[in-house]
Order: sequence, then C-alpha cells, then structure tokens
Amino acid sequence: MTESGSSMMALLFAAGVFLVIVAVGWRSVQNRRIVRMQGADGQETVIVAGEDDQVSSVETTVG
Repeated sequence: MTESGSSMMALLFAAGVFLVIVAVGWRSVQNRRIVRMQGADGQETVIVAGEDDQVSSVETTVG
C-alpha cells in the first residue's frame, strides 16, 4: 500500500471511531432528564435522571 493510501485509511478509521463516540454520547444525552431547582436562598439543585427513572421527591440538607 502506498503512503497516501495508508494515510487515507488512517483518516477514515479515525473518522469512523470519532463518529461512533459521538453517536454513543448523543444517545446517552437523549435518554436523560435534567431538572434544575432553585431554593429561596439561591442555592441550586440539579437532578440528572434516566428516561425511566421516577423522581417523586427531593430532600436537601445544609451541612
């Protein structure tokens, strides 16, 4: 295989790996729910839940 041919194969392989990583990450993001709540004191709580998770209540404590 020529040098340009092997370079092209390397670029195609790298692009393929990159696309697989992006696809897996995109699917992961799409199956998440993000809830942001802000208390009276300005403190913010962020909840990251899966698509099938049931969040019925949130309890916060100040330590």
